[in-house]
Amino acid sequence: MLLSVRGLRVNYASRAGVVRAVDGMDLDVPAGSITGLVGESGCGKSTLGRSLMRVLPEAGRIAGGQVMFEGRDIAALGEAAMRAIRWRRLAFIPQTAMNALDPVQRLRAQMLEVLTERGGLRRTAALARAVELFRMVGLDPVRLADFPHQFSGGMRQRASIALALALAPVLVIADEPVTALDVIVQRQVLDVLRDLQSRLNLAMILVTHDMAVVAYACDRVAVMYAGRVVEAGPVADVLERPLHPYTMGLTHAFPDVHGDMAALVPIEGSPPSLIDPPPGCRFAARCPFAQARCVAHDPAALAYASDHVAACWRADEAAELRGLAATPSTWIAA
Repeated sequence: MLLSVRGLRVNYASRAGVVRAVDGMDLDVPAGSITGLVGESGCGKSTLGRSLMRVLPEAGRIAGGQVMFEGRDIAALGEAAMRAIRWRRLAFIPQTAMNALDPVQRLRAQMLEVLTERGGLRRTAALARAVELFRMVGLDPVRLADFPHQFSGGMRQRASIALALALAPVLVIADEPVTALDVIVQRQVLDVLRDLQSRLNLAMILVTHDMAVVAYACDRVAVMYAGRVVEAGPVADVLERPLHPYTMGLTHAFPDVHGDMAALVPIEGSPPSLIDPPPGCRFAARCPFAQARCVAHDPAALAYASDHVAACWRADEAAELRGLAATPSTWIAA
């Protein structure tokens, strides 16, 4: 396993108290695969990505757990050792491309800075690599002479992908890389990511709130809720045969071109506060299938198939619950 996260806890200090943004999270990312990380806003997805890169804001800190990457616990590494891994073995694509690109520097200068200062290449070799990277993501190398504001949104995202791949990492974390793009450009960027993953044998973590993105681009998916993974497994298994009610709700909260558009129903309510999370299952207050034990006791994550894990007291009743979850009134009543 290329990346294995066990019991990861990430806290933010705030005036209201300690926010447990990631609270005992487990995640596995195999080599050469795309793993989707999906869930609502505020569930800890972006915090996970930043904690793996060790680029948390000043108020954030890793409070516990292991992050085993290529056989080393990178959560316990010093900054010098982590700097040697960052970008060379582990790279990050931010949600907004302009967060990765310097608006007052031409793309050529930004690419050369990474390739010479961090990659140790001479200028001629670095320029050749920059040209190669732009072609790799479908950009004309002539555009290396341009500033970021001269690019369209999709082109800026391609440029940020090229920048992330500059030093040939083995794992790339993409934080909502297509959220700000229209659906046509979203597909183009996702196609670029899938093509690069296949050609370069990359592993990727694709952070998103969009189940359609997961279905289109990912091999595996981990469903995150209130700081924890509540279900994980191969995409086809999780989306077609979800075991956790939250996953069932997410699949029915997105439109299906083959289904009844009038039946689209959101999950009522919001995730709980992570300053003082409730006992038991954190989805219980919004779950139409919650029982007394769900409120009182936290379910363990168990394997219900060879590679399909869920943390739900009623996972063994999933076939029956899926039928009920397909009815809009089930969620309205909840």
